[in-house]
Amino acid sequence: MKYKIFKNPEGFNHNNIEFIGENYKGVGYISKKDNSIGLERCPMCGKENYAMSVSSGVCAWCKFNVHDIWK
Repeated sequence: MKYKIFKNPEGFNHNNIEFIGENYKGVGYISKKDNSIGLERCPMCGKENYAMSVSSGVCAWCKFNVHDIWK
């Protein structure tokens, strides 16, 4: 899976990331402080992630785990 990182200006505590799946595009963020990653929209099922699951990096619906592709 491909991804693009969009750098935010100074003052932001994260950078945005776009995951490019086969059928959908997913979005998330990477913390500038500790490089933790969150998944807001899943690139596999296309659904918006459940709010309580965003910071885990795992899709609440299809169980896609962003940590499996993010090394």
